[in-house]
Amino acid sequence: NSPVPSEQLLHPQEDTDVCRERHEYFLSFYFSWLTPLLQLGQKRRLEENDMYSILKEDQSEALGEELQRFWDREVRHATKELLKPKLTRVLIKCYGRSYVMAGIFVFFLETIKVIQPLLLGKIILFFENGDPDDQRSLGMAYVYAAAMSISTLGLTILQHLYYYHVLRTGMRIRVAMCHMIYRKALRLSAKSMGQTTTGQIVNLLSNDVNRFDEITLNLHYLWVGPLQAVVIIVFLWYEIGASCLAGVAAIALMMPIQTWFGKLFGIFRSKTAVLTDNRIRIMNEVVSGIRIIKMYAWEKPFSALVTEVRRKEIHQILKSSYLRGLNMASFFASSKITVFVTFTVYALLGNTITASSVFVTASLYGTIKLTVTLFFPLAIEKLSETVVSIRRIKNFLVLEELERKNLALPLEGKMENAIEIEALTCYWDKSLDAPSLHNVSITAESHQLFTVIGPVGAGKSSLLSAILGELPYDTGTLKVIGQISYAAQQPWVFPGTIRSNILFGKQLNPKKYERVLRACALKKDLQLFPDGDLTLIGDRGATLSGGQKARVNLARAVYQDADIYLLDDPLSAVDAEVGKHLFEQCICGLLKNKCRILITHQLQHLRTADQILVLKEVEVAQTITEETRAEGNVSGHVYLKYFTAGWEEFSNSTATAVSVDSGMDVTSSFRKFDLTFYLGIYSGLTAAAVVFGFARSLVIFHGLVRSAQTLHNSMFSAVLHTPVTFFDVNPIGRILNRFSKDVSQMDSMLPITFVDFYQLFLQNAGVIAVAASVIPLILIPVVPLLIIFLYLRSFYLRTSRDVKRLESTTRSPVFSHLSLSLQGLSTIRALKAEERLKKAFDAHQDLHSEAWFLFLMTSRWFALRLDSICSIFITLTAFGCVLLRHGLEAGEVGLVLTYAVTLIGNFQWTVRQSAEVENMMTSVERVVEYTELKSEAPLETQKRPPPDWPSQGMITFDRVNFFYSKDGPPVLKDINATFQPKEKVGIVGRTGAGKSSLVSALFRLAEPQGKIYIDGIVTSEIGLHDLRQKMSIIPQDPVLFTDSVRKNLDPFNQHTDEDLWKALEEVQMKSVVEELPGKLETVLAESGSNFSMGQRQLLCLARAVLRKNRILIIDEATANVDPRTDELIQKTIREKFRDCTVLTIAHRLNTIIDSDRILVLDSGTIQELDCPFTLLQNKEGALYKMVQEMGQAEAAALLESAGSCPPLVLNASYSLQKF
Repeated sequence: NSPVPSEQLLHPQEDTDVCRERHEYFLSFYFSWLTPLLQLGQKRRLEENDMYSILKEDQSEALGEELQRFWDREVRHATKELLKPKLTRVLIKCYGRSYVMAGIFVFFLETIKVIQPLLLGKIILFFENGDPDDQRSLGMAYVYAAAMSISTLGLTILQHLYYYHVLRTGMRIRVAMCHMIYRKALRLSAKSMGQTTTGQIVNLLSNDVNRFDEITLNLHYLWVGPLQAVVIIVFLWYEIGASCLAGVAAIALMMPIQTWFGKLFGIFRSKTAVLTDNRIRIMNEVVSGIRIIKMYAWEKPFSALVTEVRRKEIHQILKSSYLRGLNMASFFASSKITVFVTFTVYALLGNTITASSVFVTASLYGTIKLTVTLFFPLAIEKLSETVVSIRRIKNFLVLEELERKNLALPLEGKMENAIEIEALTCYWDKSLDAPSLHNVSITAESHQLFTVIGPVGAGKSSLLSAILGELPYDTGTLKVIGQISYAAQQPWVFPGTIRSNILFGKQLNPKKYERVLRACALKKDLQLFPDGDLTLIGDRGATLSGGQKARVNLARAVYQDADIYLLDDPLSAVDAEVGKHLFEQCICGLLKNKCRILITHQLQHLRTADQILVLKEVEVAQTITEETRAEGNVSGHVYLKYFTAGWEEFSNSTATAVSVDSGMDVTSSFRKFDLTFYLGIYSGLTAAAVVFGFARSLVIFHGLVRSAQTLHNSMFSAVLHTPVTFFDVNPIGRILNRFSKDVSQMDSMLPITFVDFYQLFLQNAGVIAVAASVIPLILIPVVPLLIIFLYLRSFYLRTSRDVKRLESTTRSPVFSHLSLSLQGLSTIRALKAEERLKKAFDAHQDLHSEAWFLFLMTSRWFALRLDSICSIFITLTAFGCVLLRHGLEAGEVGLVLTYAVTLIGNFQWTVRQSAEVENMMTSVERVVEYTELKSEAPLETQKRPPPDWPSQGMITFDRVNFFYSKDGPPVLKDINATFQPKEKVGIVGRTGAGKSSLVSALFRLAEPQGKIYIDGIVTSEIGLHDLRQKMSIIPQDPVLFTDSVRKNLDPFNQHTDEDLWKALEEVQMKSVVEELPGKLETVLAESGSNFSMGQRQLLCLARAVLRKNRILIIDEATANVDPRTDELIQKTIREKFRDCTVLTIAHRLNTIIDSDRILVLDSGTIQELDCPFTLLQNKEGALYKMVQEMGQAEAAALLESAGSCPPLVLNASYSLQKF
C-alpha cells in the first residue's frame, strides 16, 4: 500500500492486451478470450497477477485527465458567465457520443422483442385455422419458426453488445470521477477541510461514484420505453380492438405510481447518504482512536453512538426497501392484472376468445410490462439517485482550493534572506474573529537557525503553515526564496518500508542516506528490527514507538534537497539523550548551512539559535498482513447467519407464495366455458396472487434489512472488543471497507437481488410444471438443458467468486491511500509529492479496474452462453411444434411457445441472479468474518472489586513479561517493582525502551504474563471495565472526537456544567472554550483540529481531572506544550492529584526530576529505580548520564531540583530490593 507505486502493480501482459483488442473488433460479443482464465480458475485460486491488464484508454490517469480538462473548461466558462458550473453537462460532453452509440443496440434489441409475439401469433394461427397437411401453409409455418429462431439469436447477441458498451462506459465515468475527487482532495484549502470530513470523501469514493455503474445500464429506457409502448399499443389495437385500452389503462395507472416511487427514492437516498457519511466518519474516528477508547473504557458510549446513527440509517433504508418491495410486487402483479382486465372486458363485449389473440396479447403485454413498469421506473429511480450523487460530487469539486501566493523562488546567493515576512496577519477562519497570527514580521537568512517559542495556541504551527502557503494571509507580505522541506508536529508515516518512508520517492544515495540515519539517531533502532530499514511499517506506524515515528518523519524532511527546513517541534517526542543528539548532529550538524525554522519548547537549545521569535497568545479565538480472501463457495454457515439474523417472519410467506405463483401463470387455453363461472374463479385467483405478492415482498425485504442491521451491530461490537493488535495489523482502509462497501451491499443490493431470484425461481418451477402437464414431451429438452445450465454455473462461479473477492481486496488500497493522503496532506504538499501520490492512486485504481472489468466480462461470458443454449431450446420447441403438429391444439402450442420464450429470458436471469446472490454473499461473508473476531477479556466478571477500589493506589508488578503478539519478541522482560500509594514516579528511557508498553500492560491492552496487583487485587482477575475505569490516563497522542466539547470531556454525562468549567479552568482552557461560538456545546472539527496540539493535550488532562481516580498515568502528555504551560500542568497535577499514585512517562527531565522516585527502562528491563537524588549520586548511572547531556547550566538546575530523598521512598526502595 505504499504511496510510491511499485512497477509490478501494472502487469504488462502484452499478449493478453493484443488478444483482447483483436476480440474487441471481431468476436467481442462471444468473449472467448476469457475461457483460458476460467479454466485456470478451475485449477487454482486466482491471484492479482493472473488478471489481464486494462487497455490504455481505460487507465485511471488517461480517463481522469480527460474529464478534468472538460471540467476545467466548464468552470472557466461558468465563472465568465457568472453561473454555477454543471457537472452533468461535463459528463454529457465527455461521454455522450459513445453512450449514444449504445442506444442503437438497445433500439434494435427492443424492436426484436416487439416482433417476436407477432411471429408467435402466426404459428398459433396455423394450428387454429390451417390444415396440417396443406403444404403452402406448412411451409409458411416453417418460415415463421425459422424467423423466431433467428430473432432469438439476434436478441442474444445485441443484448450482450449493449451491456458490454454501457457497463464499460459506466466504469470509465466512475474511474475518471475518482481520479478527480482524489486530485481535488490533495488541493483543498484549510477552510474547505473544515467543510468536509475524511468520512465524507471516502463515502464519495465508495458509494456515490457507484451510481455511474448503475445509471448507464438503464438510462436509454427513458426514451426507448415510451416509444416501444406506442408501437405495441398499435399492434394490440390491431389484434383485439378497443379492449386493449382497458389493459393499457391498467399499465398507465401503474406509471405515475412508479414515477412517484422514483422521486421518493431520491429523497430517501439523500437522507441515507448523510447518515452513512456520519456513520463512516464515526467509524474512522473509532478505529483511529481505539487505544484511547479502550483505556478510558468508553466502548459503551461509542457503541450507543454508532447504534443510534445506524438505527436512523436503517430507518431510511427500510423505507426505501419497502418502496422497492412494493415496486417489485407491482411489477409481478401488473401482468396478471392487465391480462385479467383486458380479457374480462373483451369477453363482456361479446367477443370470442381465441388462443392466438390470448397469447399474442399476453406476450405483447409481457414486453411492454418489462420496459414500461420495470426498466423505465428503474431508470427514473437510478436517475434520481445519480442526480443526488452528482450534486454531492459537484459540491465537493467546487470547494475552495489552496492558493499558493508565495511560490518559492530559487535561492541564488549564499547570504540573501530566505524568508521575509512583513506585518503578517492570518486567519484560519475569519468567522471566528481572532487571527491565528497578528502583525508578525521576521527575516531569516539562508544559513540561520531561527527558533520560535511561545505558549500553547500562540500560533507557532500557524506561522509554518503560512510559510508553506497552507494558511492564507489577510494582510502583510510574505516572501520565500528557495526550496522548502517540512517535518510536521504530528508525525506522518504510511504503510511501506521504513526506507520508502524516508526516501519518499527520491533516489537512494547510500552515503547521504547513511548520514541522515546517523543524524536522526535511527541507526540503533534499525539494528533492533529484524529487517533493518526494510521493516514494514503498519497502518498509522503501528510497529514504531512515538519517538521512532517522529525521527522517521524528521529523516524524511532532512533527506529532501531543500534550502529551508521547517521543523515543527521535532524534539518533543524523544528523550533528552536523543533530543540532544538530534539537535547537535542533525539540526546544527547536517543542516548547519541551511535556513532552519525550529519550533521548540526546550529552552536549553535557545543559546545556539541565531534568532529567537517569541509569539504571545493572540486572543485565542507491527507487521502488515496481506488481506485474507476466503476460498471456494460461500459457506452454508454464512447463509445461515444472514438469514437467521433478522428473521422470524420469513417462513409463513414462502408456502403461500409458491402455490399462488405457480397456479397463476396459467392465463389458460380457454375452451368452451361458462363465462361467469370462469371469470369468478379467474378474478379470485388474480386478487389472491396480487395480495400475497405484496405481502411476501414486504416481509422478505423487512427481514433482510433487519439482518443487515443485526450483522452490522455485531460486527461493530466485535471490532470494538477485539484486542488492540488487530488494529496494528489491519489498515484503516480495510476495516472501513467492511463498514462502507460491504455493509452498503447488504443494505441495498443483496435484498433486491435475493427477492428477484426467489420470485423468478418459483415462477420458473410453476411454468415448467404447467407446460409439462400439457405437453409431457417438453421435459425431454428441459432435462439436458438443466444439466448444461448447472455445469456452466459451477464452472463460471468458481472463477467469478475469486474475481469478485479480488475486486473487493483491490478496492481497499484505494480507500487506504485516500485516508492516508488526507492525514499527511501538509507534508505531501510541502514536499511537492502530489504528482507521485496521484500516480500511486491511479495505480491502485487501475488494479481495481482490472478486477472490476474482469468481473463484468466473466458475467457477460456466462450470460451469453446461457442465452445461446436457450436460443437452441426455442428453435427446438418452435420446429418441434410444427413437426408434431398432429394432435396438438392451438391453445397448447400457444402455451408451450409463450412459456418457452419467457422461460428463456427468465431461466437465464434466474441462474444469473443466483450467481449474483452468491457473489454478493461474499460481502456477508466478510462481515461475518469480522463478527467472529477474537474478543478481549470480558468487560465485567463475577469477581467485582469493592466500589471504593482502589482506595490506596498501590501498584505491584510481579515478574511481568509483556508481548504485543504471541509470536513477537517480549517488549517488557521480568519487571518487578512496587509503587507506593500517593507516590509520584517518573519513568524515563530511550525511545522504544518499553515505557508505553508498561502502560499497555497496566491497562491490559494485551494480556501480560506474570501478575500486576493494584491494592492487592490481581488485575487479570477482574473485568476490563472495572480495571480501566479506575485509572486515568493522559495519552501521548491527544485524541478528540467529532462531537461537542462536553461529550469529549464527559461522554457518560456524569458531571454537572459547574464541574466541567472548573476542570477546564484548572487546565488553563476555560478562556479558550468560552470564546467558542457554542461554548461546551461546540462541535469539534474532525480529530479536534480546531485546537492546537497543546490545547488538545490540555483537554485530555481535563478528562483526567474530572475522573478523580486514585491512579493517574501521564504518557508524555506535556511533550507538545511550552515550559510555562508544562509548569502549570505539573502544578495542577501536584495539587489535584496529591493523594493519587502518579506515573509520568516523560522526555523532559525537568518534568519528573522532583518525583519521589525515577524508573529508568532500557530494552524492556528495569535499569534503575530509586529517588532522583540517590540516582544522581551514581556517576555511572543511566539517569546521571542523561542529565549531563542536557548541558552544564541545565544539569546544575536539575541537580538542585532533585533535592534529597523523602523517607517514604527509602522504604519503597527497600521493598524493591526484597523482591
